Amino acid sequence: MDIRRIAHRGLSAWAPENTEVAFRLATECDCFGIECDIWRTVDGVYVVSHDDSMKKMFGVKKHITESSYEDIKDIPVIGGNLVEESPTQHICTLHRYLHVVADSDKYAFIEIKQDLEVEFLDEIISVVNSYDMYERTFFISAEAKTLLRLRYDLSFPKERLQYVHGAKARDSHVPVNEALITRLVAHGIGLDARHNLLDEKFVDDLHDVGQSVNVWTVDTEKDFKKVVEKYGVDMVTMNDVRAMV
Repeated sequence: MDIRRIAHRGLSAWAPENTEVAFRLATECDCFGIECDIWRTVDGVYVVSHDDSMKKMFGVKKHITESSYEDIKDIPVIGGNLVEESPTQHICTLHRYLHVVADSDKYAFIEIKQDLEVEFLDEIISVVNSYDMYERTFFISAEAKTLLRLRYDLSFPKERLQYVHGAKARDSHVPVNEALITRLVAHGIGLDARHNLLDEKFVDDLHDVGQSVNVWTVDTEKDFKKVVEKYGVDMVTMNDVRAMV
């Protein structure tokens, strides 16, 4: 089976997550895509970070959504794997991420962390288009309305939209269920689920209607074999895409 590996926040097992160095390392790997998480600053710059809070990775009591890009662009990254062995990093912009990915053969997997209105989603698509990456971009999000706006208002291809299940407090322990699958099938949107919340029945249900299944974050050989050999998922998101080859 041809499994598409997705580098979770770049090659984040070997560099600070969601940084340019992590993305560059991922371009050198045998993987299908490179995932990132984006937020919009108050002055309209899209930057890459898993959390809105900058405490974990930057050590400051700031929130991206309450800051201007000028306020945060020079703050160094202090968290993440092998940070002391990596070149000094600062917050990565969506532009910089796309510049790195566009210079490779990888697909961009952009997780939109906010419930954004159409005008802002259109801004993101414009940035993607500026790097000629439209056909090589997946949008993923735990915000259902964001995906629906991309799908219907902006006519983004449904085959490259995935709903993230298990990332929010409301569903972090809730197994994938019939109601969720029914909604995804109705809108033709794929699934990106926490791997331990998935059941092979629902993988089959989505495959029956031609929709894809991605899982995160898979970092052990046992879990990799389970989702690949037993469940038959299409994509596996990993912190180290070089492992379990």
